[in-house]
Amino acid sequence: MRECCLILRALEQPPKTGESTSAEAERILYYTLVNAIDAGLIKTMEDAVTVLRHASQPLGPMGAEWLERQEQKLKGGD
Repeated sequence: MRECCLILRALEQPPKTGESTSAEAERILYYTLVNAIDAGLIKTMEDAVTVLRHASQPLGPMGAEWLERQEQKLKGGD
C-alpha cells in the first residue's frame, strides 16, 4: 500500500515541461490503474477486518443451542 501511495504521488504531478501528449496520457492511465488497485486493497482489508470481527463475536442463541446439542452428543446424552 505504501508503494501505491508513493507511485500515486509521483503520477499526480503536473506534466513536465516538454512531456508529450502520449506520455501524459500514459501517466494518467497509470495513475488511474494504481488508484483502482489501491482502492481494491483498501476494500479487501476492510472486508477482512469485518470477517475477523464477526468471527470473534459470540455465536448467538442458535449457535449456543447447537453447541449444547453437540456437547450432549459427545457426552452420550442423545
